[in-house]
Amino acid sequence: MRSPLSRSRALGVLVLAAALASLGATATPAKAGIGLACGGSTTQAFAPWYDFASYWYAPNGGFEAGSTGWSLAGGAKVVPGNSTLFNAGAGDRYSLSLPKGSSATSPPMCVSLFSSKMRFFAANYGSPSSKLKVQVVYNGGVGGLLSIVTKLLGLSDVGYVEAGSAWQPSTPVGMLSGALPLLTTSVQFRFTPADANGAWLVDDVYLDPLMHR
Repeated sequence: MRSPLSRSRALGVLVLAAALASLGATATPAKAGIGLACGGSTTQAFAPWYDFASYWYAPNGGFEAGSTGWSLAGGAKVVPGNSTLFNAGAGDRYSLSLPKGSSATSPPMCVSLFSSKMRFFAANYGSPSSKLKVQVVYNGGVGGLLSIVTKLLGLSDVGYVEAGSAWQPSTPVGMLSGALPLLTTSVQFRFTPADANGAWLVDDVYLDPLMHR
């Protein structure tokens, strides 16, 4: 006898299949990027930490253009003081400050069929037990449907990151890979302190486009 979870997953697959079928006749690759691949150069930004995936740099991912393209709220702001790792360049000078109650959402960027994870650099001058919530936001005409399918399939589009006062690379935050990104036209990343005990800085945001593991 099929379990309730199996039935839910089956229903999710059917809903997803129906959505893809309905889109098949009209959906065209948007400049933000749906399909097999997106253009642009990549870099092995996290190779010093034994992650040899090739990453895209998010638009204004190092905040060197201030808050351009980003949506900031609740006291989030771009501040002087770069990641001391200077991952994106020795001339960089800025990072993103995220105090309690704040949030920051990245500009939309390309998402491909094989996009699978994102990473960034962070420091936390608050409690070492504090966490930073990172949500992957999928945009498109069926964004609501995508959220429903995500829940039905038991998948997650949220990660929690910890860091100390020394700058360090984040752990990878997983994304929905495979057919699901076909439902979207772009992807954004939303950063929110998960509690009131942290004092977060974020810099150099990247997306892995090729499902490297």
